[in-house]
Amino acid sequence: MRAELLDNPVKRMPQSFRFTGELREAFRARGIDLADSEAVAGLIDRGLGPISGGATGMDGAAFMHNLPPEGTFEMNSDLFFAQTERNDVPQGQVAFPGLGGAPFDVRLSNVGVLASIKIIFEGSLVVAGGGTCTATYQWPWNTMKRFSLSANGQTSLLSAEGMDLRARNQRIYRNPRDPMTTATQTDGVFGDPQAGVIANGTYPIQLIYEVPIIHDWYTLTGALFAQSDQIYLGWRFTPAATAELFTLTGGSTATLTGTVKSTTTFFDVPYADVQGGRKVLIPDLQWLHGFVGSDLPFANTGDVKAPFIRTSGELLAYYSYLDNGGAAVIDPTALSEIRFEYGGNRKPRVHNPPTTLLDKNVKDYNGRILPKAGYSVFDFESDNPSRDLVFPKGVTELQTVFGIPAGTTINANAHVHFVEEALFAGR
Repeated sequence: MRAELLDNPVKRMPQSFRFTGELREAFRARGIDLADSEAVAGLIDRGLGPISGGATGMDGAAFMHNLPPEGTFEMNSDLFFAQTERNDVPQGQVAFPGLGGAPFDVRLSNVGVLASIKIIFEGSLVVAGGGTCTATYQWPWNTMKRFSLSANGQTSLLSAEGMDLRARNQRIYRNPRDPMTTATQTDGVFGDPQAGVIANGTYPIQLIYEVPIIHDWYTLTGALFAQSDQIYLGWRFTPAATAELFTLTGGSTATLTGTVKSTTTFFDVPYADVQGGRKVLIPDLQWLHGFVGSDLPFANTGDVKAPFIRTSGELLAYYSYLDNGGAAVIDPTALSEIRFEYGGNRKPRVHNPPTTLLDKNVKDYNGRILPKAGYSVFDFESDNPSRDLVFPKGVTELQTVFGIPAGTTINANAHVHFVEEALFAGR
């Protein structure tokens, strides 16, 4: 893309992020030390961005180009919205390979501006035998143990557990009622089963995962330009192992069968006669939406430190839970402290006791997020994004610290599971 002066960056930014923080980060991304540059500070005060050959983002954006060829498009959200059409299109189905089965991949069509994928599991659980079958905290949402979205053979935009997708759904929609989920021992209202012994029998199962390609349905912030031969988009479904979902004793068995279906939501790409000729119309595609989960093993009590994955984006939310060996979790209420810190000694958010963080989550989301799994959420956009957003690349030693009281039994394979949700500049 030719170099241009971003003389009105506020107009081109998503509605929720029209703030000087984006400008500061844009200059930092180009290696400019703001502390030593009065000229740059003046540009920021005037709302002017750097001279740029295109937006820059986290390293994972380097393998894809989220725009049509240069000179062929007009980025005009209002005109695009007036002339496009929404499409919700089923993408066929795949036989579920069974618990512990091999991952499978589904290619996405190179059509339109891609906004969302819904993945639907429909099947049945058969519990049999003379022993007991007890659901772990991962049942049922980690039936899809790992989801990943890849572009051109690399994964960096979306890679998380099925539970993480469910947790985001509950954060964004404030713990909505969910009579559509069908699994063992649900209340038929909120759709989240309780842990406990599952009696022998056959249970119908329906799980719906919404994959958050975009962050905002109104502006389509984070959408992917899929209508290009230069990009290969696909997603992967990795099934859980039986032991991750169920504890079986005395010869009890649990068999899960079914099909995996998906539906994509995309928007037609219209054309318009604009200055410079007839061009493709696209919405604002300058931002990509990242949702990436990771695990950090630990075997100690006291402070357990979970460093952030550093990107050049803007951190929207940080989800986490403490797995204590696969079948159980350490609930946040059993911790002495949860804090967010950086720079060695900066501790801007300290929750001691952690119930203060859970109390905020309850008020923000009309309840806790997947309480059976013990999620807690640092939400940097719920109150005031211009004030509270964090730029992970702009600080050092950024981490969350979990205080585990002495005497807590730490099982083998214990780990912190965390997800960073961020917006970062595309290409």
